[in-house]
Amino acid sequence: PYRLKVRPPCFAIYQSFVEQVTGGQVADVIAILGSQNLIAGELDR
Repeated sequence: PYRLKVRPPCFAIYQSFVEQVTGGQVADVIAILGSQNLIAGELDR
């Protein structure tokens, strides 16, 4: 039996949010959040 630690894909996407928003406009933040398809249950782990 092997032990694996699996991270959900939305965790890496959420970490890159600051880089995606930097240099953009405030109105773009909502569009970027909507396009990331974040699932709160995966981030709570």
